[in-house]
Amino acid sequence: MRKYLIPSSESADALKGYDALDPLALSSEHPLVLPGAIDDNDKAWNHLYGAMVDGLNISPSNFQLIYPFTTWDWPIVPAGYTSAAQWDFCSTVPQFSATGEYTSAGTAFNDSYGAMLNVVSAATSDPKLKADIEQARNMLQLAVNNYDTVYKQSVDAYGTETGGTNTPPYTEWLGTMGGRSWQAQLDSAWQNVQAQQNVYNQLLSETTTPGLKDAQDRLGNQDYYTKLQDPSLSAFPAVPGYSISMDATTWLNKVQAGTGGSSGKISFSNSQSQYDYKKTWAGGSASVKKVFWSVNVGGSWERIDEFSSDSSLSVEVSFKAWDQISITASRWYNGAFVTGIQKGPFIRGYSPYGDTSTKAVWGPEGIMSAQKVGMFVCYKPSFSITVSSSTFKAFSEKWEVSAGLRIGPFSFSGGGGSSSSGWRSDSSTNTFSGESTAETALIMGASINLINPQ
Repeated sequence: MRKYLIPSSESADALKGYDALDPLALSSEHPLVLPGAIDDNDKAWNHLYGAMVDGLNISPSNFQLIYPFTTWDWPIVPAGYTSAAQWDFCSTVPQFSATGEYTSAGTAFNDSYGAMLNVVSAATSDPKLKADIEQARNMLQLAVNNYDTVYKQSVDAYGTETGGTNTPPYTEWLGTMGGRSWQAQLDSAWQNVQAQQNVYNQLLSETTTPGLKDAQDRLGNQDYYTKLQDPSLSAFPAVPGYSISMDATTWLNKVQAGTGGSSGKISFSNSQSQYDYKKTWAGGSASVKKVFWSVNVGGSWERIDEFSSDSSLSVEVSFKAWDQISITASRWYNGAFVTGIQKGPFIRGYSPYGDTSTKAVWGPEGIMSAQKVGMFVCYKPSFSITVSSSTFKAFSEKWEVSAGLRIGPFSFSGGGGSSSSGWRSDSSTNTFSGESTAETALIMGASINLINPQ
């Protein structure tokens, strides 16, 4: 599983390996403000983002629309434990993009935090101690380079086996037949990283950088950790803890009792203007890899080109309930120290926001960029799609035999016109409509906290 990733030492040569440790590298590309002439798929995601901001009164200053479809069905576990799926989601650094891809194999926030701590300059006037610290940091980097290589190889193997579906989550996959050999290699490599980190941390006790030794000690204090629990895991490894304000079972019980969540409705059309991503916390959005409109026919998903190109299309999505659930890092994370160290000092080769000769510590391409502090969830979404008469006629045949429909991150199971699903088509209004039959909640977005924005 993911541990601490420590970026390079003060030497210029060591900086060459930095990109592999970029906390965004495993969660797709950095954002580009989308130009006016974007493709139909990106345009649909753009319209949905704007519809959610307007229809649900969500602030673009911290809202990220996420994909692919992600269910919120994490199991209840004993106190002091966390399921692999919950830990992977809560810990993963979000892609720096208004509409972002979630991958359970992405870099953990505690990894990027540990990486940042190791580029804070450890102040000392003792030349021998300074040399010892530099040597310890170099030894630590060698161990991390090895760990990082194994980690990236494991992520490639995970992606090949799961096809980018996040099923099972990466940490859970490490306990399966396909992942166990990688888990063994990661554990071995991590033991060396931990040993070198301990040597480095011990030397910090003799330095004078305010708060650095305390921050490192808190990060390594297992009193602030949780244990992973999953049937596929052979042990219960300790990892930095993240808590949520309410579990899925309790939230669903409240919703079904009429005491939880709020009903909501969003709507958009293909003919409306694009939402200005510059207004968002990320200042832009990366191109979305996932097809926005797709239908399940004969057990396979096909994109619905008729919907993407129909200028008459309008859609409404309603939720029986939606809510925001907070995510909180445990006391291993010292947010006050992070704020206080905004301007450094950092070791040679690093600066707060980077320039032509240094790597950034903060910002979109920095060691620490953004943190998930909440998630937007919903239950029982329903849809109504109105199209032109030609599109209605062209799609009706697939609708009648469909086993599912996807609208952005929302996945609906059922079938066109079947009595069991209650899905309907109305030729008088050229409308397709239906409701999700799933009894689980869906994660449709995340609440983002920017780390030391410029």
